[in-house]
Amino acid sequence: MAVAWRVVAALILALLFFGPAQASRQNIRHCADDYRRFCHQWGLETRGLENCMRRHGDRLTNACIAALVRAGEVSQAEVNRRRAALGR
Repeated sequence: MAVAWRVVAALILALLFFGPAQASRQNIRHCADDYRRFCHQWGLETRGLENCMRRHGDRLTNACIAALVRAGEVSQAEVNRRRAALGR
């Protein structure tokens, strides 16, 4: 059951954040734990999932943030702005 949940979470992240053409296993792996920790209640391609990930942006791992920047889902400027606002 846990393995099936991991596959579902990876697919959700791949389709929502990276799109079919850009969904690399490495990028999915970087955000899967953050997805499970903060936003697992949101379904595939929902505004709720996107909002949830943004709401928890200050708690996402650096690897996940970097993967989202690489995929074009968030700009480096936004990441820098949010880090500055947090005093990081």
